[in-house]
Amino acid sequence: MEIDFKDLGEHKIVLVSGEVDLYNVSDLKKALFSITDGKHMSVIVDLKNVNYMDSSGIGALVAGQKKMKAHNGRFALMNIHDDVLNILKLATLDKFFKIYESEEELL
Repeated sequence: MEIDFKDLGEHKIVLVSGEVDLYNVSDLKKALFSITDGKHMSVIVDLKNVNYMDSSGIGALVAGQKKMKAHNGRFALMNIHDDVLNILKLATLDKFFKIYESEEELL
């Protein structure tokens, strides 16, 4: 898994690539927690290049969402691969997260 960051207007975008699972989820948690500390008011996780995510990855996203809410910030997901979106739907987490289909929709 690879993680990069970019700024898009007021949003901090977290670009995640590869598989997110129990073996590397700590890297995702560190990345999310480093930017959900109140310095950024909007964090968007771009999952376009993630074709597999297990429950530990979902848990990291939920933790990021809760941490941003504690700072009155916004946390959302974007460009979700169908396989990952199906997992979120099974857990009804597609209603928990704000989900954007593209950067254009975000702006």
